[in-house]
Amino acid sequence: MSKKDSLQLWLLSTPKRLVAGLFLLAAAGILLVLVTLFIVAPQIAAMPNQTPSESSHSRSTTKLSSPLLVEVTGSNFRTNSTLKMTPTKSAPEDTPEPPPASLNLEGLQDLTYPESFSNVSEVSTRPSPSQTARRMPTPTRSAETSLKKESIESGDPVQFTGMQAFFKDLQTGNFGAMQRSCWLITPEVFTDRYTTPPAQKVLLHALSQTPKATDDGVSWSDSNVEVRASWSELADRYSCPTAIYDGKMDSVTPEDVSYLIARIMARSSYPFNGADAEENYPTLCEKWSPPPGITKYTPEAAQKLHYTERGLLDDDTFKTLQELRSESIHLYTVKNTYPMYIRAAHSQLEEPSAYFFRDKDGSLCLGSVVKKS
Repeated sequence: MSKKDSLQLWLLSTPKRLVAGLFLLAAAGILLVLVTLFIVAPQIAAMPNQTPSESSHSRSTTKLSSPLLVEVTGSNFRTNSTLKMTPTKSAPEDTPEPPPASLNLEGLQDLTYPESFSNVSEVSTRPSPSQTARRMPTPTRSAETSLKKESIESGDPVQFTGMQAFFKDLQTGNFGAMQRSCWLITPEVFTDRYTTPPAQKVLLHALSQTPKATDDGVSWSDSNVEVRASWSELADRYSCPTAIYDGKMDSVTPEDVSYLIARIMARSSYPFNGADAEENYPTLCEKWSPPPGITKYTPEAAQKLHYTERGLLDDDTFKTLQELRSESIHLYTVKNTYPMYIRAAHSQLEEPSAYFFRDKDGSLCLGSVVKKS
């Protein structure tokens, strides 16, 4: 082959080689992008924000091997609404009797408060003008007082006055009065668990069943719902029993957390209720010891929150919670089982965040608040 022919052949084949090379280069670039997005980036995002000295110290003392937190899930008023209830064999639809005219108290005539019982003393708290002028961040509510009864001691007979008041309003559909009295329950939860037509029907049916005295109070139940009234609720002028559907306590929801935060913040201006003070209705966790799965990425979460001498939030904590409530709150935990430590934040690792403890009986308390750095 002459030099001229070789040159022509090379010129003809060069564009094909260039195109093939460009395709190979593009494929390599796409592969690099995919590796970065799906392998490298998640690992970088999972790394905590630390200074160089903190980072080197962490590497030398702790091996980061446990997974990130998981989002809190479970049966609640959204995933298992009473509006979706289907009648069971023993449901009220299958019983021809009319709704019960009175609360079933069979076998409870001689029931007395146990030795371990101690009642909250009657107290009324009103916001001072200085508090009102200083902060007005949360939606205000009526400060209508719903005070505890006169002092009740262990050994006193249980009168069931509060349960009878609750039963009467439930039976007549006076849900507004019920919700005003049961202001400690998250409003969205109360609406679904107590005021829908199916909920009203099954609660009345359960309360017509023979009650059972327990170590914690009294319970009524049927195949749909268990109604539990603690000793403290039985001592109240208006009882607000817990409704447990399908044998399982409702999972904590962002609404529960947001409502508790709103209550705490409102104490600095207009409390949701005139008696809503820390000495009457504690909101802070008495003990605070979150697991390493919580504190590994946010060590500050181990620092227990304290109120001021007046039982209120300090200004920095108040602003942090205000910022937290300004956007949608997500709940994260180490494992979806109760009792449970909970991280409430806008996302998995970003601040601000607040940390709560929820026990197996449904009580929720605030343990720590971490501001945005």
